[in-house]
Amino acid sequence: MDVAPLTGLSHVQLRVSDLDAAVAWYSRALGLTELRSDPDRYVALHSASGHFRLVLSIDGHADAGGALDHIAFAVSDLDALEVWCDHLTAIGVAHEGITTNIAGHSVDLFDPDGNNIELIAER
Repeated sequence: MDVAPLTGLSHVQLRVSDLDAAVAWYSRALGLTELRSDPDRYVALHSASGHFRLVLSIDGHADAGGALDHIAFAVSDLDALEVWCDHLTAIGVAHEGITTNIAGHSVDLFDPDGNNIELIAER
């Protein structure tokens, strides 16, 4: 191939029905912080490590099940995943606990628009 290789994921963008509610949820639930915004169009959030960005844009529809199947954020190991579950429970974010799957251990949660967010400790 004659082009430079891709270097990783730049961002995931979701359409949301209530931008303020979505920003608050992702900030509270996952600890993402604002990177930049155009309040009438979008807010870009990023992780503390800076390894990924999530862009939330207006014009989504609540309870539409989201525009994607799911987004998976990696955590280091099962112990870290358990800490995440404790955090989510403490702040009132619903989840069904840790499950085991072919890739490792994960927990699923849903943002205010029904987008499935998976936290995963891969094997």
